[in-house]
Amino acid sequence: MSRSPETIIENGLAIRNVCKHYEDFAALEDVSLHVAPGEFFTLLGPSGCGKTTLLRIIAGLELADSGQIFSGGKDITRLPAIKRQVNTVFQSYALFPHLTVWENVAFGLRSRKFPAGEIKRRVERRLEMLDLGALAGRQPHQLSGGQKQRVALARALVNEPDVLLLDEPMSALDARLRAQVQEDLRRLQRKLGRTFILVTHDQAEALVCSDRMAVMRDGQIVQTGDPEAVYDYPKNRFVAEFLGVANLIPCTRVPGGVQTAFGFLALEQEVPWEKGTVAIRPEWIRVGEHPPERNGVRVRVTDIVYRGTSFELWVEPGPLRVRTSSYRRINPGREIWLELAPEELQVLEDDTN
Repeated sequence: MSRSPETIIENGLAIRNVCKHYEDFAALEDVSLHVAPGEFFTLLGPSGCGKTTLLRIIAGLELADSGQIFSGGKDITRLPAIKRQVNTVFQSYALFPHLTVWENVAFGLRSRKFPAGEIKRRVERRLEMLDLGALAGRQPHQLSGGQKQRVALARALVNEPDVLLLDEPMSALDARLRAQVQEDLRRLQRKLGRTFILVTHDQAEALVCSDRMAVMRDGQIVQTGDPEAVYDYPKNRFVAEFLGVANLIPCTRVPGGVQTAFGFLALEQEVPWEKGTVAIRPEWIRVGEHPPERNGVRVRVTDIVYRGTSFELWVEPGPLRVRTSSYRRINPGREIWLELAPEELQVLEDDTN
């Protein structure tokens, strides 16, 4: 059952019709979304799509031109950043170079005049949680990138915010360490039960970390949902291409399906246009030696790329990209059958912008 706008405002973080312009440039255009309490929510999109602007408005570091922001039922639209129950971990980590790890984590509590005993209790708990106890006396220049990232997290979490904002905090890490930190961050969020909002342009990061995500483009939210739903059922060409890899097949509507360069393809979805696009992920195309019952396409393999756990095939007629782990003796020039199963073909909305 869907919840009323009033119920949404009372729970978690609610953003209503937020707009932000810089002279003639629309950074955000009528953005609305709801983040539930204890949810790991990701804002995903390319550079310049407005995701960091939205994060800064939530943090109170910038003000929206119009619209409202509610946290726990309270309108915080014009509330100063220092009075919001929100903390931010920045891309640069922003650690104080002259302070130790312990002093960096304690800085916010000391600024707010917390009692010494309470500061000690909170700091030591966060250092232990993030496996930083042995590093408490070090300064930032003595830390690795992953360690600095954990210190920045501890400094934000020690304030026990209702919402933790993460502005691409893993972008400076190498690929191996970034993958580890993504998993650690997800486990930490589940352990704490706090609301995390992550900004990233990394599709894999969004899929690993998120309970739900919003894909953004040109200052607007294009699609919202849990990672599996957004990946499996992209609304339009932009989402299909931005989140993962997709084969986009131009086609014309005909009774029962669509007509394509590969011939007729049956569909399970309704087709709302005369001419448009259907999409299928490379890993959803089935490879075989015999024609399938439906949506079979006879192709010739033109190139093969080995990716460790799978092979990526390029075929003609095409272009089509196929990902398979079943056939390890396929060579360029060989003819095979592909099945583009009706249930795997996604009808995309018209997206010509």
